[in-house]
Amino acid sequence: MATREEVIHRLDINPSPEYAVAIWCVEDVTERAKENGITLTEEQARAVLRHVDHKQDCSMGISWDVLDVFIREQDQGGGE
Repeated sequence: MATREEVIHRLDINPSPEYAVAIWCVEDVTERAKENGITLTEEQARAVLRHVDHKQDCSMGISWDVLDVFIREQDQGGGE
């Protein structure tokens, strides 16, 4: 999973003026979990992001639905 500094570095070295970027953070994961009646610790939310980063289907991308799947998996003890 890329850190903020790594993302900034990647953007700095690419001279293209146009980007399409979706950024998901720990707060997105914890808030979405709360909306679904699930409480995750910050570390569990980080695990969800790591798992999504490594296992998501590139043809689908990362959406709320995708996050929901990984949040439920983490809540059931199946995450990293």
